Amino acid sequence: MSHSPLGLRLVLAGLCSGLLAVSLVAQRPHFAPQGDYAYDLGATETNGRTVQLDATGFDWPADLAPADTVFLEISLTASPGQNPGLKAVRGALAVRQVFEAETRGRRFLDVSPLVKAEGGRVALTGTGLTWSPGPARLFTYRNAPLAGRRVLVLAPHPDDAEIAAFGVYRQTQADVITVTSGDAGGDNFKVLFTEPAEHYRVKGWIRTWDSISVPFYGGVYPGKARNLGYYDATLKRLQAAPAAVVPPLLAALEDPGYYRKLNVDPALRDRPFHGTWEALVNDLVWELERVRPEVIVAPHPLLDNHADHQFTTIALIDALARWPGACELYLYTNHALENEAWPLGDRDAMSGLPPTSHGGLFFRRLYSHPLSPFEQKLKLVALEGMHDLRAFDLRDGTPVSESDREAWADYDYYRRGPRPNELYFVVTREEAFRLRDAFLAPR
Repeated sequence: MSHSPLGLRLVLAGLCSGLLAVSLVAQRPHFAPQGDYAYDLGATETNGRTVQLDATGFDWPADLAPADTVFLEISLTASPGQNPGLKAVRGALAVRQVFEAETRGRRFLDVSPLVKAEGGRVALTGTGLTWSPGPARLFTYRNAPLAGRRVLVLAPHPDDAEIAAFGVYRQTQADVITVTSGDAGGDNFKVLFTEPAEHYRVKGWIRTWDSISVPFYGGVYPGKARNLGYYDATLKRLQAAPAAVVPPLLAALEDPGYYRKLNVDPALRDRPFHGTWEALVNDLVWELERVRPEVIVAPHPLLDNHADHQFTTIALIDALARWPGACELYLYTNHALENEAWPLGDRDAMSGLPPTSHGGLFFRRLYSHPLSPFEQKLKLVALEGMHDLRAFDLRDGTPVSESDREAWADYDYYRRGPRPNELYFVVTREEAFRLRDAFLAPR
């Protein structure tokens, strides 16, 4: 064991990160499938309609208001031992959504694609579940089209933009800004780089390049895909002491701005790097002034369980306080707070709403962004291009450890990411400040 300062820092960092992971898992809330989803969609900006559910489905209202996103509120009961799913068919179009095993209570079925179908009847077919007949509510939302609008996709780590918003950035030619280099986490490349400090430096280098290059699969040129070069797993500590520099958790860097200097964009590449919360907020203000976004895509701090995801958006909201532009936030979760395996089921099933047992999420509308089957395939290719989402195989007979992949089988982003839709909670600027205050309030 090394007794150098760096060696001691790596050992302590490893111990601390391991203990933190155990603590988070031990304290993490999990949604009880026998309970209701706590969303109060009636309190949002929606045109709700009541329909009558019967044993085979319901009649689609002929005078339903124009909408791009529609959710059916429905009470479901799963059969024991089943993997419950619900299929809805209107005319030539069909959607399918998977729910928790042992589901019993209020859920929401995303039937947004059926808006474009013809026919007055929606046929429902349950697999391993039944629904309660009687009155039910359709909640409709109409969002401004994204085409032609300036969009900024904000990702905490390399691959978060692809998981949450590949379809959005492909269809809008957005700017994609990644906050961290992804220089912590699993030891994916230890078969090549056995010394931990070097391993994590190289891992951050690889993932930073992933964040700059992979968006090109979606038409985002490398100069429009940028990485701010902050360090993985440090954002919460940065926010706690805004003027303090927080070093990398595991990577050995001689130059603190090492990852930022990998950018193709010369303006960001040459911008001085200072590893503090104040600097991060300043960098985000600078990016807001450059892009002037009308829509900002970012994680939802109250629905995403990862601290870097939460504090990426807190930093964004701090920056919004200093930038007067008119915009809306489209918030996502890649690590659903109450069920990490969300979205449930196979990748051809709709994402649906993430489970939650609490309200107070500060969103005005919902937006279910559609992906064509071709775009789903491109999104899967983009995810495959992200090195952190797959095992590294030398293909020379060197054993590849599959233990982590087996343990995380339910959490594989090849299953969770390339869905028929990408789901967002639409939040106004004013609501964003209230959301930040609620998140930071003592609990």
